Amino acid sequence: MTDKKLKSLSGYWMIIIQAALFAGAAYVLSLPNLGAVAMLIFFIDLVLIRGYFTAQNGESVLVSLMGKYKGTVKNSGFYWTHPFRKIQRLNQKDHINHIGPWNTFAKDGVELEMSVEIRWRVEDAAKVFYELSDPQESAQSIAKETAQTLIEMYPYENNGTERVSLRLHSSTINSAYATALKKKFLEAGIVLESARFNGIRSLKKKHNPEEALTLAQQLVNDIHELKPLSDKEKSNMQVQLISLLMTEKI
Repeated sequence: MTDKKLKSLSGYWMIIIQAALFAGAAYVLSLPNLGAVAMLIFFIDLVLIRGYFTAQNGESVLVSLMGKYKGTVKNSGFYWTHPFRKIQRLNQKDHINHIGPWNTFAKDGVELEMSVEIRWRVEDAAKVFYELSDPQESAQSIAKETAQTLIEMYPYENNGTERVSLRLHSSTINSAYATALKKKFLEAGIVLESARFNGIRSLKKKHNPEEALTLAQQLVNDIHELKPLSDKEKSNMQVQLISLLMTEKI
């Protein structure tokens, strides 16, 4: 489903036409034996009143007839269309959403707290209305999912093997995010005005097995300095420490 322009008659022209019908009905009523015809014209004139509607600045008016989409009016004004039509209004002004914070992990295993800010507007009203159950919720969901995917592609720290890191290259990350999100929004009938990360904050590092083993050995050595332990006790303590580190309890 995509937008198509609705050819609507100006409401002011229709008022003139209805005034002429009303005058004609009054004339017919004055003729002998034509009262029923005059009443029919009056009734039709009253039904036609239902076809008037207005479109405001910053909104799209979607018109459907018997459940079938007929077209969209995007220009503000006073219009007339089929009296049994149904209209739906969709705000096309800019929306600003602050999403987050939420936690995730970077490529190098660093746990992060992040949030994003997006500014967008509806471009294709028919696509948005008929394909997205809730434009606000859908836009935020797409923005969060895109940010999550992007963050997982880059390390937080620059370890010498990566050209871009989250901590040192914020402008590059923001640009990549806006580019990716703009493409996804267009597919949904939405235009992205701006998008950026409000914050990417490191919380803690996810331990890998090598780091866990190193830290466990250091702890065992420190304990050994304080109190003599048997080899078996050292081995048992090391296993316990590694287990704790791998489950991120310390």
